[in-house]
Amino acid sequence: MNYFEIVPSDLNNIIVSYLLYDELKIILNTFDLVYINWNTINEYHFGEYKSISINEYLNRLSFEGLINKLKLPYTIDQLLNLKELYLNNYQLTQVPPEIWMLTNLRELYLYNNHLIQIPPEIGNLNNLQVLHLYNNKLTQISPKIGNLTNLQYLYLGDNHLIQVPPEIWNLTNLQELSLSHNRLTQIPPEVGMLNNLRELNLRGNQLTQVPPEIGALNNLQYLYLDNNIQIPESIKKLPHLQIIK
Repeated sequence: MNYFEIVPSDLNNIIVSYLLYDELKIILNTFDLVYINWNTINEYHFGEYKSISINEYLNRLSFEGLINKLKLPYTIDQLLNLKELYLNNYQLTQVPPEIWMLTNLRELYLYNNHLIQIPPEIGNLNNLQVLHLYNNKLTQISPKIGNLTNLQYLYLGDNHLIQVPPEIWNLTNLQELSLSHNRLTQIPPEVGMLNNLRELNLRGNQLTQVPPEIGALNNLQYLYLDNNIQIPESIKKLPHLQIIK
């Protein structure tokens, strides 16, 4: 039987590309191809024999590539179980797609890169509590960020945002939100839905006013604004608020 008849067609290029690996050369020279299975390939490649699907094996290849490319100090299993991941100062222009499969993450640090957008896959990280994206070149954030209902700290400062997805205003567990030094011209009334918010940074935008609905944020302690911003009376009445200009 022809090799390419027994291996799914979408894997042909992957298998051929890995023929350069010594491990797979051994396999091809040792076994009749009809008996090759992914458990055996996984054992030769990663030194561990276990029941594994094609997709699981390919994911492990992807994670191995990510670790090697970024020189991360983790094994594949450690990476899959990480709670915190620091990828700041890596000069990234896009987030490696493998990151969106790390669903155990609680904290993700991507600041000081060159990211232009955050794709819909951000919504996969629904255990995330802390997301640092400041000092990138972001112009677009997927509405799927609204899936991050456990998020408490979101830092989007020092980017190129003209607007933020309205789904952000549904993240009612947020305690700190920084939108400073973007290109925002308005903040919508829905900001008043963030009733757990303690700190809001709106400095360095193109705002001339802020919505009176901020006055509904009874837990707000720190509000960072530019000097020219008109402050509604409802905001001034917040009991614990310090307005910092």
